[in-house]
Amino acid sequence: MSDFALSNLKTLLSVADKEGFGIPACNIRSRFILNGVLEAAFSEKAPVIVEIAESEVSYCNMAPMRLSGLLKEALERMIAKYGYSVPVCLHHDHIQKDVDGCVGRAIEAGFSSIEVDLSKLPLEENAAKCKEVAEKIRPLRISLEVEDGEIGTAEALADPEVEKNIAQYYSKVSDCEKLCEIVKPDAIAFFVGNGHGQYLRAPIIGYERIREICEAVRPLGVYGVMHGGSGLTPGNFCDCVKAGARKFNYATSLSDIWFKHFPKDLLDRMEAKGKELNKPLRKVLNLFEEEWDKMDFAQAEAEIADHLKMMMREGFSCSGKGELYG
Repeated sequence: MSDFALSNLKTLLSVADKEGFGIPACNIRSRFILNGVLEAAFSEKAPVIVEIAESEVSYCNMAPMRLSGLLKEALERMIAKYGYSVPVCLHHDHIQKDVDGCVGRAIEAGFSSIEVDLSKLPLEENAAKCKEVAEKIRPLRISLEVEDGEIGTAEALADPEVEKNIAQYYSKVSDCEKLCEIVKPDAIAFFVGNGHGQYLRAPIIGYERIREICEAVRPLGVYGVMHGGSGLTPGNFCDCVKAGARKFNYATSLSDIWFKHFPKDLLDRMEAKGKELNKPLRKVLNLFEEEWDKMDFAQAEAEIADHLKMMMREGFSCSGKGELYG
């Protein structure tokens, strides 16, 4: 990525916080999703975060070096088409299992940001490992996102009265503050009723808890992150932005649009394989890549772009904000 000056989270989120808008972080499960995401960002002159999670690397066949290469090629096309660039961050999300290996590969591939998600560990263990990573990547101007509170916590999902009790599962302000004081990251993700994938019922988002956490960590130079964006309405996002969240992970809604454009025969075979392996549809993508990678997904790319443009305007309020960056 040496031909392009990628932005890190500190650069992107500090401006977003000052000006009061949010930035979508889109999981790139295929080159077609990448094309749609960049079309939206360039068309809206909006900053954007391009990311891949550790778990997605294998089932999407999207190793950091491959994503970095695809992004470079796509940015060259977009700059030639539009005659300008927009702020782009390349982020490795949800590094949980092979922390050292993933961080090393992200550095080698030229990523500008990393999230180490050890939220299932006790706070002290989470902080100790994240601090080790922070000290390694900070001299390289690579930003770090950390996480407190398991997103879609199992205890909350198992609680038959979760709607009534949901606030007791939210990330605690004191825990988020302590994690940030120890690690000194650039961003922190937290649990405030949000969950990965499409919501099976209306989420109960703790907007006041978002505000409390963001106000507590802002003096430390840390910005709030919302995971589990798919399924939230533009109005939900507006309220999260007003409460102080600045980065919004947005994956499932975009890949669902792409899947809508798969030929029925291929989709049926993928779903059958997923059922056989007891895996969701997206987790068998790599087994069928030889087929779908040759297909024309221009319509899917356009629909992804249109959807994300709408969200940038009506949910994240980041349209036109790319011009705020030097």
